[in-house]
Amino acid sequence: MIPRPLPSGIPPTFTVREAAALGLSPGRLRAKDLSRPYHGTRARVPLEQREGLQLLLKAVPQHAFLCGITAAAVLGLPLCSADEKDAWGRPRIGVPHDCTRVRRPQLRAHRLIVTKEEIVQVDGFLTLEPARAWVDLSRSQPLGRFVAITDALLRGYPSVSSEHLAGLSRKFRRAKGGRMRTRALELCDARSESPRESMVRVILVEAGLPVPECNVDIFAGDVFVARVDMLFAEAKLIVEYDGDYHRDADQWSRDQIRRAELESLGYRVTVVTRRDFDDPDALVARIRRLLTDPR
Repeated sequence: MIPRPLPSGIPPTFTVREAAALGLSPGRLRAKDLSRPYHGTRARVPLEQREGLQLLLKAVPQHAFLCGITAAAVLGLPLCSADEKDAWGRPRIGVPHDCTRVRRPQLRAHRLIVTKEEIVQVDGFLTLEPARAWVDLSRSQPLGRFVAITDALLRGYPSVSSEHLAGLSRKFRRAKGGRMRTRALELCDARSESPRESMVRVILVEAGLPVPECNVDIFAGDVFVARVDMLFAEAKLIVEYDGDYHRDADQWSRDQIRRAELESLGYRVTVVTRRDFDDPDALVARIRRLLTDPR
């Protein structure tokens, strides 16, 4: 049976409450031309991730907000690919601790101690503000990834400082993730410019190696030569993280010229790739040998 045409003015996505107010019957809402992205919602068209999440927030209580990895995804913080997918596929929805937890399939619900100031609008989403989201993320992220998130916050959000994060960590000192927050603040560096750089630095420092300087400009006299990811200045050792884009032929050629220029100035350059994360002990051993080499 062909469903009855929808009334004019029905938006592409809507909640069951909105549909009832517009006069749609329960039977019409069960028709196969309408999808059910979340409990209590309907859609006439395929939805992008953000559209689906906006629809979900219309269906939950007004005091509900994004938290955890879903807040991180909306805020643009560097999650691993599995968490990024899960953040949209199974949204984390929070409510103030004195409210009833939202209970719906297809999402994970939490009750959190928050102030009104810690809930903000970002790109149309009601979400934890960045620093408060940092506290929330400390409960679930491994150290290297959490330091990368901390670096990204310090680099990308002028309102977030290490002092502010330390104050929040003290406020939530009894909450899960306290040791993670403390160590991340010891390891963080706002000069780090990519998650993988941060994660490499954490591997090396946690293994007892010296703390490298991040994103250092190298000059030949007054002439700029390169901005390097990590520098062990005393050993004149440069550690570069090369992502997949470095495999482009033109980029590879530029990298070789850059490396030759750095080596002509007396620096040694070693490259780290994503495969090094499969065996961090071997990575540490390699950097340790280079640091202790008298050349």
